[in-house]
Amino acid sequence: MTTPSEALRLHGLDALFHGHPDGVCVVDTAGTFVDSNSALVELTGYPADQLIGMPFSRLLHPDSVDPTLAYFHQAVAGENRRYVTRIVTPDGTVRLLDVTLIPLRGDDGEVAAVLAIARDIGDVERAAAAAAGNEALVRMAARIAGFAGWFIDVESGRIEWSDELFRLLGMQQGRVPVDAEALELFETEDHRSVWTAFERTIIHGDPLDLHATVRHASGRRMHVHLVGEAERDETGRIVRVHGAFHDVTTFVRHREEQRAMARLLRDSLDQVHDAIGFVDRGWRFTFANSWALQLAGIDEANLRDRTLWEMLPTAQGSPFESIYRDAMDRGVAGSARAFAADWGCWFEVDAHPTEEGIAIIVRDVTEDQRAREKLDEYTRQVEAQAALLDAARDAIIVRDLEGVVRYWNGGAETIYGIPASQAVGRSIRDLLYDDPAQFDAADAALRRDGYWVGELRQNRADGSVLVADCRWQLSRGADGQVTVFAVNSDITQHRREQEQRIRTQRLESLGTLAGGIAHDLNNVLTPILMSVQLLRQDEDDPRRRDMLDALDAAAQRGAAMIRQVLSFARGSQGRRAPVDVVALLRELARFCRETLPASIDLRVEAPDRLPSVSGDDTELFQVLVNLVTNARDAMPDGGTLFVRAGECDGSVRLEVSDSGHGMDDATAGRILEPFFTTKETGTGLGLPTSAAIVKAHGGDLEVRTTPGEGTTIGFTLPADGPTLGAAGGWPRREPAPDPAAGRGRRVLVVDDEAAIGELVRQTLDQRGFVTEVAQGAEALELLEQGRSYDAVLTDVMMPGVQGDAIARRLAADHPQTAVVLMSGMLPGPGARAAVERDGAHFLAKPFTPAALLATLDAALAGRASTAATAAEW
Repeated sequence: MTTPSEALRLHGLDALFHGHPDGVCVVDTAGTFVDSNSALVELTGYPADQLIGMPFSRLLHPDSVDPTLAYFHQAVAGENRRYVTRIVTPDGTVRLLDVTLIPLRGDDGEVAAVLAIARDIGDVERAAAAAAGNEALVRMAARIAGFAGWFIDVESGRIEWSDELFRLLGMQQGRVPVDAEALELFETEDHRSVWTAFERTIIHGDPLDLHATVRHASGRRMHVHLVGEAERDETGRIVRVHGAFHDVTTFVRHREEQRAMARLLRDSLDQVHDAIGFVDRGWRFTFANSWALQLAGIDEANLRDRTLWEMLPTAQGSPFESIYRDAMDRGVAGSARAFAADWGCWFEVDAHPTEEGIAIIVRDVTEDQRAREKLDEYTRQVEAQAALLDAARDAIIVRDLEGVVRYWNGGAETIYGIPASQAVGRSIRDLLYDDPAQFDAADAALRRDGYWVGELRQNRADGSVLVADCRWQLSRGADGQVTVFAVNSDITQHRREQEQRIRTQRLESLGTLAGGIAHDLNNVLTPILMSVQLLRQDEDDPRRRDMLDALDAAAQRGAAMIRQVLSFARGSQGRRAPVDVVALLRELARFCRETLPASIDLRVEAPDRLPSVSGDDTELFQVLVNLVTNARDAMPDGGTLFVRAGECDGSVRLEVSDSGHGMDDATAGRILEPFFTTKETGTGLGLPTSAAIVKAHGGDLEVRTTPGEGTTIGFTLPADGPTLGAAGGWPRREPAPDPAAGRGRRVLVVDDEAAIGELVRQTLDQRGFVTEVAQGAEALELLEQGRSYDAVLTDVMMPGVQGDAIARRLAADHPQTAVVLMSGMLPGPGARAAVERDGAHFLAKPFTPAALLATLDAALAGRASTAATAAEW
């Protein structure tokens, strides 16, 4: 009697299964590998002993799990399925497979297993994958004719059988036999091997693979094959063993089963979309599936009437002839691809040696060949355009919908600092974005609208961040594949300059607002300062004098803060005169020694003589005091404070350095912003005011700082005079001489603030002046009436009439009258013109009675000198 294996080998099916270049396997209905050929072992990267018994889902790429399982369940339900999926090999390689699933049915018509045929189609091959079967299919069909499942819960010892297992053993469904009772189901000679095999699986996790004999409930003996696998929890502990029970008795004993499996094999091969045939050593076909018969145009009954060369005469002299003869004569498998003119198609043919001849598999690869040709043409076009794209200054990037970079031009290499060799094949999302959410939102809009334009923050290779102006467009190629064509421009510098312009405009607006507020506050402080000093003159009570001194100091401090605001708002627009820098530094040193704590070591490094600079010595002194104060605050525990000066290329360089805690880049970048301070009680105006003063003097404030190593702030001013220096001690500012008495001279005080006008009148009356107070319009009426005054003190900013207009009227009609302009703001263009053109004097609010009298006395003296000169002429 011919055995099933001999019958299968007679038809050459053993070569079809194990010699086929595509992966062929049988999977039970639970999704576990039962058998596979060597091609599937090579395709998956798992050894055969690991593959058998493994769930096929373990091979799947995470993105392919759900759709693949859905196709598998449809096959288990009895439907043929063909699809494309992805697997991951043990070394991490991702492979794209074209898979055909064919359900295998038993005698009862129920699906007992699934035949799977898989082919690696790579990036461009999307043609249908072909597969074949061999004697292993018959062995698998025999194995699955009696199949059931079971599992063991290791922790609880619970055992469960499938309904099919109860049926196979002829037992009523219900309680599952355990321990010795279960062992008694097996023949006595198998007890030890069964117990040992299950013990190795439960304790050590070894795969279960056991052949044994059991007794059916009816008493007959059954040959069975047991397979199982251990499941572990996240700690690696074995918690469950599940497996399959196969009754292999019927495949050995019944000839009808052999014929059923032969029909099943034939039906399966007929469903494969490749032509499969077997040729004996006389070059005659012994088997051909329906596709092969259709391709050759012959009837199965006449299959052996003619040789291969008679049926397919065009095969002689073609590339296919050589692989046929190598397989037949030398036993060497081969493959060839060529165009068959008779069919107008491209065929790929595999030839495999068998014991009786060769197995031939023919695939129609026309579509695949066209895809390759289109790819080659596309590659040539891209190469022709690459030079033009690489010349673009913008980054031009082509990626697929999954974000994988396919093209990276020279502009992208320059902008991002990433060579094309390191960019192509990587995810653009991981390559350029720290915050993938921004990219995801833009990509979603691109997929929705077909294009996207906007700005994104992207990373360079050196870790820096750039701002990119992005223009993205979906593009569909001739092959129907959709890609993203992206053009990105680096606009980082443009955005930085734009932000700087906005910041400058904001600061200018802030300065205008601050200047207006400061003007009003100066008008408020003026009567306070004058009142305090007038009250102090007549106060004999020491306690009250102390209170008035405190009030005077507070008002003076407020006035100093307002001067900082004004300097920041309008810049330094004060007087300009040669400034002796050496004398300025000596005065600063004296100031520092009186105010700095003993824990700070002051070191002044400057030559004895330096060129003078043009400017306001008071304002420059204020800048140096501000820098020294900041340096002191940066060294709360003491340290060394350097003040350095020197001549450099016709300029004078001044620096103040401390050994304090220093600043990080973020803080250093903001210290010149108004109202930004790191001090609990700071105003945030010291450094911005200093920067404004230095800029007005022709320099720029420069900051160098390192965290933990201190800070240096300096500036360079253009020299504007001879070299000056002091040979002796520090020059001290002598107190102003007491102004002369009024001696009945007439003074007109013009101010819209009644309180200021009244206090000025009282102060001047006490000094012997004859004072009259008026507002702007009233003052003009008095002048038009012919009233004459020795001096006119007028506020600059008043409703209706400006002070500089009054000064121009006096210069034209009353040139002998001294003019003093008063203002709570630094002198504007009109006031400066009056001072320079008409000889007027400027008095900044708030002012003390002494400053008022000194300025008025200087104005009267200057006007008297002018009158005397005119008389001499």
